[in-house]
Amino acid sequence: MFQVFTISSINDLTSDLFGVIVAHKFGLPMHLDYQPSKYKGKLYKFYHIAESYREGGKVKKNRLFPLGKLTDVQAQKIRLILKVASNPDEQVTTLSNIVAQESVNYLDVAVVNQLWEAWQLSEAFTFDITRGDLSTDLVAKVLTINRCLDPCSHYSVPQWIRSTALPDILGEQILHLNEDKIYYELSKIQKNKPSIENFLFKRTYAQDPKSYEYVNYDLSSSYFVGFKCKLSAFGRSKDGKPDCKQVLLALMINSRGYPFKWDVFPGNMPEIETMDRVIRSCAHRFKLENISMVFDRGLVSEEHLDLIEEKRLKYITALDRDQIRHVPHMDLGIFKDLDLDNAPELIPQLPGFTKYDSSLYYRDLGVTGKRRHLVGINPERFLQDRKRRQEKMECFRRFLAQINRSLKKAKRDRHVDSTRNQVINELKRLKIKKYYEDPQLREISVHIPLRNGSRKAVRTFQVTIKEDQERIAKEKLTDGLCVFVTNHIEKQREQHLLPAKRIIDAYREKTQVEDAFKHIKSFVKIRPFFVNTDEHVKAVYTICVLSYFINRYLSEKRKESEGKDYLNSTQLYAPFKNCKLITLLETVAGITKKDIIPISEEQKAILSNIVPEKAVRFNPSFRLKPCSP
Repeated sequence: MFQVFTISSINDLTSDLFGVIVAHKFGLPMHLDYQPSKYKGKLYKFYHIAESYREGGKVKKNRLFPLGKLTDVQAQKIRLILKVASNPDEQVTTLSNIVAQESVNYLDVAVVNQLWEAWQLSEAFTFDITRGDLSTDLVAKVLTINRCLDPCSHYSVPQWIRSTALPDILGEQILHLNEDKIYYELSKIQKNKPSIENFLFKRTYAQDPKSYEYVNYDLSSSYFVGFKCKLSAFGRSKDGKPDCKQVLLALMINSRGYPFKWDVFPGNMPEIETMDRVIRSCAHRFKLENISMVFDRGLVSEEHLDLIEEKRLKYITALDRDQIRHVPHMDLGIFKDLDLDNAPELIPQLPGFTKYDSSLYYRDLGVTGKRRHLVGINPERFLQDRKRRQEKMECFRRFLAQINRSLKKAKRDRHVDSTRNQVINELKRLKIKKYYEDPQLREISVHIPLRNGSRKAVRTFQVTIKEDQERIAKEKLTDGLCVFVTNHIEKQREQHLLPAKRIIDAYREKTQVEDAFKHIKSFVKIRPFFVNTDEHVKAVYTICVLSYFINRYLSEKRKESEGKDYLNSTQLYAPFKNCKLITLLETVAGITKKDIIPISEEQKAILSNIVPEKAVRFNPSFRLKPCSP
């Protein structure tokens, strides 16, 4: 250890004081003491150097050197000098001899490490694992911390480790982690996926059984660049990359947003097959018989609903707009008088409707067969649907006028099919083709002058297209509407056991699974993939889900204390970024010291609801290091 003094602080001490220190160098420890004295009501301190000794079992003091009155700064300096003189391990140096060697990230990695430990995630790895210094669970922890904080390729992970305090936190053995070892352990991580799922389920269920009354399920796709990954396949892309091969992530989370089941499928796997596997897991593997599956309207089909009912599970979902008019007991006529001017006033007065909140009014349509439907109308969404349709149709009218003007000025013959397709493609782009009949092309001739003074006849067209007023009128009846469907049909004393409001609550909470996909894609960054084998791709997804699990917990704890959701925000770990681990070198004695930038009061306040401060506190370390000549 070393103490730092300025030259002036040493010069302030008299030669007599240094003589006392030298004379007693090998004696008992010395300390600074004082004798209090009062004069005219004021307290004065008269300092002296003293040493303690025992006599007859009692501790006594021997005053060695009087110093008189000292300022607080002078007293503190002398205490430090005496501490150095009494301890042979202490070193005296000056600021000019102190050199900062490196600065690495500390508090953010320490927090993620403690969250991993708080959930005891290493215990999830139980099957065919590597033991020893670089065990399977340790490699998984390092990869998870990397995904939480600074996602990078597996090739770059060893270099990233050196930019953090992980070797000081987890042990210097992780400095031997290389790309080959990572790929080897990815295979083992994938083998442990079922045990990881079971572990997460048991821990989250034990913590909050009610969070499994409703579970959210959804699918998302990620695309590959290249053709080396056998797992990928051409399919429907949710990333807007239909020309690239896809893989599907099927994710199931509880009502608090914690994942407990996930699968990776080829991009062309039918949705009914993905849902079949998930339902089997709920019914048999996790023994979740009294739960409700909540999923997006995009997964609704008769096959899916029949499959869930066959497994005796409950579900809550919603219908696509095109399915609404076929709902039993649905009277769309009550919406026919709504328009842009009167909707905000008339919607709250609709017969049989109850206010859910300012953005939704609903009505329970009752039970038909095995299913129950609720219709809702959103005043804001109603206005948006009406305005959007009007704006798109007006945009098409301007397009049609422009293309007809262009056709009248044609300088070469136009073809029927290409001209018709141009119109149809614009309707498809605006997504309003269903509101129009087929375009009609009337052939015309225009004459253009040539250079030799003659005129040339050009075959061209004028386009007319009729609006389908009957279809538009039907579409207007579903503006702002949504329909929830469930098989919660049980009643007691003529009242449904599950109130309509709770059904809507559960469906609205499904946004958490959408948050999970957003987080995995945008923050822990599943793409770009740096692996190609099936097991490695699946293992990377597992690491990403573990990272999301930790980030979800951190965001939940911060929201409890700060009142703001930082899940999908770059501010989730921002408060911890500036707490670095610094290595200092004393160049004369060749001694290094490692310590962190002190944790600020703001950081302490944030940590107070997340992890104990002592769990992330760093113990300063000292070691002798050979100095460069």
